[in-house]
Amino acid sequence: MSISLVESTVYPPDSELDEVLRALLKERATTLEGFTKQDHEAAELLAKMLSGYATLRQFYECRDGNGKSQQKSLLRRQQAAAALAAVIASADDNIRGGLYDDTRDAVVSEDFLLALLGEMSVFVSQSPPVVTLDQIDTVLKAIEDIQTVGSRVYEVADEFFKLVMAAGHGKGSTPASLLDQSTPSLGGSFVMTGSSMIASQLHKSVVRSGMIKGNMKRGWDWRTTVYAGSSSASVLKQLRLGLTKDVANLWLEQADNVIL
Repeated sequence: MSISLVESTVYPPDSELDEVLRALLKERATTLEGFTKQDHEAAELLAKMLSGYATLRQFYECRDGNGKSQQKSLLRRQQAAAALAAVIASADDNIRGGLYDDTRDAVVSEDFLLALLGEMSVFVSQSPPVVTLDQIDTVLKAIEDIQTVGSRVYEVADEFFKLVMAAGHGKGSTPASLLDQSTPSLGGSFVMTGSSMIASQLHKSVVRSGMIKGNMKRGWDWRTTVYAGSSSASVLKQLRLGLTKDVANLWLEQADNVIL
């Protein structure tokens, strides 16, 4: 998820999926059923931990047309927004009400929340509206929670937000460099330390896949709509403003329908 968000695209790309991960993503029920016969508890844990990544991947696939269609239809944008709202809701689980509680066992880390909200920014102030009232409520709650939670949580999410922004504006952050970064002073968890064997293997996988080179085809990239030096606070401010307008427009639409 770290690499996917930093590059704002699916990772690994379809061409680089191994057979097991492909089966878990494309034939989820059947694959997990087979794993359940081996170890029921482990299969349940795997399903839970993979669900956030799978939904984020679904968002990027909807955004980019999933290789089938590049038409930027309203339906496609609505599907992408729905998937992204679900990931945002999960990332908000541990900080609901502005209080950090890791016993809630959120599927998606709150470290990613600011970056996810940045991805959501392209869906606001659209005509016709892309987001629903329920999705607006989810996003506004997440904004409120991340802005009122303890500073340590926000600072870690902000550090990751800066990595995402830097990568989007060609400032040198790559999936490979992400693996060499950590936030020990902040207690962050969004990256693996360079001494980790898993990080080392993942680093090699990223380099082999070619993900850190060349231009990627995206349906859109939210980072191109904001200045390179934009802070997370300014993005949240614009997001709040846009969502407020969307609420007003949706309310007016409902009122007009009632009158008619």
